[in-house]
Amino acid sequence: MDMQLTRRRLLALGAAGAAGAVLASCGPGDRGAPASVPPEGGGDSASFDGRSISVALYSKNHASSPLFWQRFAPPGLTVEPQIFTSGSDMNRAMEAGDLDFALMGPFNSLIEAEQGFRAKIICMCSRQGIGLVVRADQGIESVADLAGKTIAVPPPGVQVLVLTALLDEAGLVLDRDLTAVPLGYADHQGALERGDVDAYIGTEPPVTMSVVSGVGRRLQAVYDTPNGDFNTAMWAAPHVQGDPELLAAAVAMQRGAAELLTPGGENDPQVWHDLLVDQFGYAEPVYEEVLSNIGAEWDFDDERKAQFEGAGALMLASGVLSREPDYPSLYLLDHLPER
Repeated sequence: MDMQLTRRRLLALGAAGAAGAVLASCGPGDRGAPASVPPEGGGDSASFDGRSISVALYSKNHASSPLFWQRFAPPGLTVEPQIFTSGSDMNRAMEAGDLDFALMGPFNSLIEAEQGFRAKIICMCSRQGIGLVVRADQGIESVADLAGKTIAVPPPGVQVLVLTALLDEAGLVLDRDLTAVPLGYADHQGALERGDVDAYIGTEPPVTMSVVSGVGRRLQAVYDTPNGDFNTAMWAAPHVQGDPELLAAAVAMQRGAAELLTPGGENDPQVWHDLLVDQFGYAEPVYEEVLSNIGAEWDFDDERKAQFEGAGALMLASGVLSREPDYPSLYLLDHLPER
């Protein structure tokens, strides 16, 4: 694959769009678990004798299953969700011992693993959640139709890798065959509505807001890359990796939360409504549409490994990584239930 977006170009786009990066995961919100989800207990049989653990997530984001962990916590364990605005901040907090668990995507986690950060994947967290949106009035039916168009490109991340891979497959090169406009996630929807750009690759919920407004339309090819529909995995900080009872409890809590939100791989409309509408304040039409582009997960199986490593291959081909990651060293999957 001839990946045309170099590390230098990625960083240039990121510098211009960094002002909006803190909103990449969707706006302000309250800390803590949704009020509608009472603790029930669960997990394994260990008692944690009043121990508290911290888990990081983004504000009002679709990858919010850790907000439900307390419901499935074993006796004596208190879960304290913490809101962060970037995966890098999560990783640094874990490295410093200030955070126990975090949901992170492949991009920052693989860069920082190359830099010596020691967090490890214990299970999956979420799928989908991104979108390649085009103006509905421009006759853009495929990635190839983006030739000659203008597209908003967010700060460096999986979205940029996916875009580059899709363009490469269509024989297009960014800034040669179409014009890139570096733009933070929070500005994508407005830019499309004003006609400043013909398309953008972004994240939820702005992607769905553009679709619901009638201005935008999704190109479904967004998940047709080696990254697939991989969004975030659950990572454990170095200081908890030697605690098998806690790791088993974390995996069990994520499994319980994922099966509550997305049982059998199908989203439960009522549970998601309680979270997205009642707790996060999504408009009803946005909630109804976004359900097709999100999902909670827990199992880090061979398919998820292939997707995570596929993202790494894209990063290596683009020059974002300097060497092939040691993937087995990033996995701590001992506590996943047997299939």
